[in-house]
Amino acid sequence: MRFEDFIEQSRRIETVAELGTLYSSVVEAQGYENSVLTSLRGRKIGRVSWAKIPDGYYDAYMHGRWDQIDPVVACSLRAIRPFLWSDVIERTELTEPQVRFMEECRNLKVQSGVVFPFHGPGHHLDIVSISRRTGEAPDRESFGLLHAISAQTWNRFLELSEEQPFLDPEGAPLTPREIEILRWCKAGKTRSDIGEILSISSKTVEYHLSNIMTKLRANNQITAVVIAIQRGLIEL
Repeated sequence: MRFEDFIEQSRRIETVAELGTLYSSVVEAQGYENSVLTSLRGRKIGRVSWAKIPDGYYDAYMHGRWDQIDPVVACSLRAIRPFLWSDVIERTELTEPQVRFMEECRNLKVQSGVVFPFHGPGHHLDIVSISRRTGEAPDRESFGLLHAISAQTWNRFLELSEEQPFLDPEGAPLTPREIEILRWCKAGKTRSDIGEILSISSKTVEYHLSNIMTKLRANNQITAVVIAIQRGLIEL
C-alpha cells in the first residue's frame, strides 16, 4: 500500500477499533503479524489501545509484570526514532530475568520486533510495536514506509480519541521556506539533495528542519511531514 492511500483510508476511519484493524492489516502484509499501540507511564504499561498478539501473551506479560524487566520498554523511554528489538539485545548486557523474558517471548511467538516511539507533551509516550511470529529478521528497506504509516496512525488515533497531541495545537506558523523544505522531504529528498535544489548548505537545511520540528512538535522529520499533511500545510 502506498502511504498516500493509507492516509486516505485512515481519514475515513471513525473509531479507534477500526483504525487498529486497518493498521494491523497493513503491517501484516509486510510480514508483521503482531501489532500493539500502548502508552507508557514510566516503566509501566498504561492504556493498551489495541493489540493483535498471540493468545496468552498479554496475560503472561501483565501477570509476570514483564514491563519491569522488558529491555525494549526501557529503551523506548529514551528513544527518539524507531529501533529494532535486536538492536537493544545486541547493545545491552541482559540480566538473567531479561534473557528468560526474551525466551518466553519467542516461545509465545512474539519476536523480531520494531518499535515506533511517539513522545507527546510532558512525559507522555505512546509506542507502536510490531513484531513477527517467526525469527525472520525485519526488512530494513521497509522502515521508511512503516514509520510514516505508524506516525499517521498515531496522529489519527489522537484525533479519534479526542486527545490534544500538542501543548499548543496550532503552534508557530511555518515560513514559506520551511514549507518548501517539507515538500521536498515528502518527495523523498535527502538534506543534501534539498540543499542543492534550493542552493543552500546542508547545515542550513538542518537548521530549518530543526525549526520545523520544534514548531510542529514533531520528534523526527517523517512525523513532521505527516503532521503538515494533516494540517493542510503541504499537499498530499
